[in-house]
Amino acid sequence: MKKIFIILLVVTVSMASCAKIQKKEIVEESAPSVFLPKPIDDDWSKWLVGEWEGSGESNAGKGKGWVQIELGLNGQFLIMKGEAEITQVTAEQKKYLKETLHASDEDIEKFLSSSFKSVEIHTIDPKTGEIIGYLFDSLRCIAKGTGNRYGNKEIMKWEWSGSGQGTSTRITEKVGDNKLIMIEKYTLPDGSIMEDKGEMTRKKLTTEK
Repeated sequence: MKKIFIILLVVTVSMASCAKIQKKEIVEESAPSVFLPKPIDDDWSKWLVGEWEGSGESNAGKGKGWVQIELGLNGQFLIMKGEAEITQVTAEQKKYLKETLHASDEDIEKFLSSSFKSVEIHTIDPKTGEIIGYLFDSLRCIAKGTGNRYGNKEIMKWEWSGSGQGTSTRITEKVGDNKLIMIEKYTLPDGSIMEDKGEMTRKKLTTEK
């Protein structure tokens, strides 16, 4: 019971804080209300919602997988859950994993035999219109991204931390109602560049008879 009370207290204080800040903004700046933003309903976000599957390759190797995208938290965020199977790792990547990340042959084999999973959470800053994203994956990498959309393209710049290192720029392009292409270039701490290219198609819904 005490735990429930503490949770309710935190929620109440948070709401009061937001309301206080918002009141101050209205008085000082006459800004539109951002206390209760409308659910995300732009065309790009609505187009992304669904299940996608496809494959990709890079100078690190090849893989195939799927992504499920839905609107969550009262429609305020795009939540993307993905899973991939690594089908091939290049000799260059194996060398990098061993020499830079000190991975053993056993570690690499374990990685190849298990699925790679990730979660991304995106939203739109209600004040600036900028895209904000956070990424977490099964290698304990964490990334924070910011970006914008230009017609049929979204460009996001990511800063990696946790087990991940360096920065990356991802371009997602809509090439049809049910097809997208992604290109991501990573700049690693040693200055080397790694590029991923992937293509995904919307998974068709099947109905049981």
